[in-house]
Amino acid sequence: MISIKKVSISELGELVFAPGYAQWEQIPISRHRALSYINNPRCSPSDVVLYLAYLDGKLVGYRTILPDFITRDNESVKVGWLSGNWVDPNLRRQGIATELLQSAMPDWNNRLLFTNYAEESKAVYDKSGSFARAFSLDGYRIYIRPCLAEVLSKKNRLFRALKPLWQFSDAIFKIFNPVPLYLRSIGLGHGIQYEYLKMPDQEVAKLFKEATNVTATQRGKAELRWILSYPWLVSSPAGDSMGQKYFFSSSPKRFESMLVKVFRDNRLVGFFMLNLKHRYITTPYICCMDGEELYLAGAIMHHALKLGACRITTYHHLIGKQLKRLMPFGMLSLKQRRNYFTTNSLIEEFGDAMVFLEGDGDCAFV
Repeated sequence: MISIKKVSISELGELVFAPGYAQWEQIPISRHRALSYINNPRCSPSDVVLYLAYLDGKLVGYRTILPDFITRDNESVKVGWLSGNWVDPNLRRQGIATELLQSAMPDWNNRLLFTNYAEESKAVYDKSGSFARAFSLDGYRIYIRPCLAEVLSKKNRLFRALKPLWQFSDAIFKIFNPVPLYLRSIGLGHGIQYEYLKMPDQEVAKLFKEATNVTATQRGKAELRWILSYPWLVSSPAGDSMGQKYFFSSSPKRFESMLVKVFRDNRLVGFFMLNLKHRYITTPYICCMDGEELYLAGAIMHHALKLGACRITTYHHLIGKQLKRLMPFGMLSLKQRRNYFTTNSLIEEFGDAMVFLEGDGDCAFV
């Protein structure tokens, strides 16, 4: 019989920093992710953020939840983002994930959300009948350099077996790939200056607050500082023994996060937060002055080239359109959609106030 153990914020540090935690066969949360949870400015000590499923004393599944607030008309309620779900591969389709979800529902007053999900997890949520789509963001994925081996080899067993073919194709495409040369030739950085920040200053905080005021989460300077101070991913070029025991990515070979202010002719035109994981770029938060989208897009593309990225994914629709325009003939770009789901009770409470930015939920961390 499955037993569920619940771990609150006040108990999380003691669990993950215990001497024996590194010897667990599977760890349910990385230590740097746990630190982020503990320092979340929107959490309370009593918030249950980790659910552990045991069978005969063995960990066979877990669920993590990220605390947050949803606000409308100055009324805020505590919510939780479903941020990680794992079940032992040998015990899947036996209801363990459902038991974990059912344990979390009453603790969070049926106020749960999710996005950026795996299909297996979504199947559990759909089966519960408790969730509905509340909001969607349309974006673009722009390819700059060949990366067939990285992308296709992850799709299924057949594609993994063909990895040498994808690697050979990438090598050929790299020889004849004109895109980086073309992008450099159009002068992306002309008249543009940058300022790099470890933490948001007053100008960034003001722009960020203006952008988030229309959203359900209404994150501010404190949340942006938290995201930058406590990343969930840590570069691990030589491999990480703890990371190998964690199902979700926590220690990629390369990870960088940066906050960049963009000026044109000494005038601030916006800022962006950029995450680089391996050779993939995401843009959790972009704030842009009206009419300056092309210059922000050029600044992001300029950084992508400098960092050796092979693709950019953004859900800032206007910036995405400008990134596509920068590509020769608009080629090598795909439309993307990110859906945000909430429990039915949250939709009834907040309705059309369910508006989100690209980095909301746990998306700014991954």
